Amino acid sequence: MSSNSVSSFPSSSEEPSSGASSESISSSQTQSSFSADFLELFAPESRVKMKLNFPEASLRAINDYQSNARGQLVDAYFPADLEVDINGTKQSFEEVGVRMKGNTSRTNILDGEGRIYRTCHFKISLKATFDDPEYDSFAELQPFKKTWDDQNARKNRKKRNLCGLEKFDLKYVSRNSGFGSDCLAREIYCFNRFREEGLPAAYANLVTLTLANPISSYESYYELIEPIDKEFLKKRFGKEEAKGDLYKCVYNGMGKADLSREGAVAKNETDGHSSGERIARGKIGVENNYEYYVPCYQLKTNDDLGEDSNFSKMANFIHAMWDLNYGKGTQELLEQTLDVDEFLRFSALSYLLCNFDDQRYNYNNYYLYFLPSNGKAIYIPYDWDWSLGYTPSGDSDVVTSAPLDEVTLDGNRPANVYYAALFNSNNNTQYSRKQYQDTYLSAVAEYAPRTLNINAYETLISTLGCSNIEVSQVRHYFEVKATKI
Repeated sequence: MSSNSVSSFPSSSEEPSSGASSESISSSQTQSSFSADFLELFAPESRVKMKLNFPEASLRAINDYQSNARGQLVDAYFPADLEVDINGTKQSFEEVGVRMKGNTSRTNILDGEGRIYRTCHFKISLKATFDDPEYDSFAELQPFKKTWDDQNARKNRKKRNLCGLEKFDLKYVSRNSGFGSDCLAREIYCFNRFREEGLPAAYANLVTLTLANPISSYESYYELIEPIDKEFLKKRFGKEEAKGDLYKCVYNGMGKADLSREGAVAKNETDGHSSGERIARGKIGVENNYEYYVPCYQLKTNDDLGEDSNFSKMANFIHAMWDLNYGKGTQELLEQTLDVDEFLRFSALSYLLCNFDDQRYNYNNYYLYFLPSNGKAIYIPYDWDWSLGYTPSGDSDVVTSAPLDEVTLDGNRPANVYYAALFNSNNNTQYSRKQYQDTYLSAVAEYAPRTLNINAYETLISTLGCSNIEVSQVRHYFEVKATKI
């Protein structure tokens, strides 16, 4: 990795740009919300190295139980020792919890002799204690169960963090993704842009990660990503406003996260209309891989009661989107349910950054957070490496679309929220969407020069200290998209 450092690119630690209002989402996000070591960890000029040292049995278990088909043990953590070097300052953590993460990206990483020959995505937990009930319930996990004779040591384990992070994601960014292209900086650039425009988004940085077991090692570029969880919310909104319901929304085996009522909320048996009641163990719920239950809308906070948690916020949101799309809801209902200003600005920037696997084009990869102060939903981006026009097969309709084009990857209609707030083809709403369209188009025009900026992208690449093949692809995308504004 090169030691290049260019300081002219706007650091992700800066406050949101003055060109965007954040009043509607009540975000208190400023540089002071984040600790100095947190900002150093995610500064693009920082040089971060990590190493995971796995016992042979631990990495073998991850490979055997968590790759390919999603099975019962994909949520289980296995132990490894973690070494971290941030600009020459070193830390070590004994027995962190490691598990494979991802949906279609899970893969075997060991060859027949147990040597590491490729990479996968990981979730890291610094507070894993390896004594949860599943370590008794499953024979495969029993060898990894830890008995804590010293309860103070266990309490200290629960308090461990790296620069304020109790957990974090490590995403590989190399060619072995199988799609023929590196995505070294796309997601980092996108998350920076969301934050710079005053919208909540994760911090991310490029790191060098070494995976090692007793007989092999493998070094690769990885992306270190701040998780979207309660700590994320506290940093953006403060302690009280972080007490709301957070949902991870994904397209999986249960279907699309398209905000349709099918599989999510029940129909009224008398007239076929939506009742707004959540379907038990349907598309809204708390993920539990140990019971083979992976809903599309996964409650991530206030979820301690599992299936008995309160899912009314998401159920009511989906019900409202159905009502609005079929002329049974008013404009007041829309604005009571959705932070419309945040959604329009989020959608404008999403359009320019163009992630073909996102909420607009593939009903996938977003978070919804319901603010406790007003109950409104806001959007938070997630999984944006396939962005800036990147598609496995080159240009597609989503790359060349205009701001109000109603295209998706599968040729069907986009999620209901777009018809409630933006798109023209739905003539059933009781209200005009022109004012929303004007706001959205104005945001697209405002954000475009700052977003479709190849100089900013190249400076980020240089600041990260890497040289990669994606610059020409991104330049081409920026040129194409600029003609559509």
